[in-house]
Amino acid sequence: MQHAWPNTSDACWSITRPDRCGESLSRRTCGFRHKTTALCSGASVITAIADCGPQTDLFCGERSCCGSTCASNRLIDLTPAAYSRIASLSTGLRPAEISTA
Repeated sequence: MQHAWPNTSDACWSITRPDRCGESLSRRTCGFRHKTTALCSGASVITAIADCGPQTDLFCGERSCCGSTCASNRLIDLTPAAYSRIASLSTGLRPAEISTA
């Protein structure tokens, strides 16, 4: 399972700019593993960084909610296979917590 991370390199950071959304992210390179837990269901998946993304600064302030549980700003892009482990693909976005695996 794989995902994209906005701080894999200086070049990636200059494109994604999560700092413009108030996000400070540690530098992680391809292969680094994160655990993503859906805040709606508690389901989680462990994935490895495969590339740079998402372009976080394009989504500053964007919110995703399920009931009263909400989160802002896109920080990680999961592949469809990984996302389907924590939520239905038809939901598109879900609030999640990201931690090291």
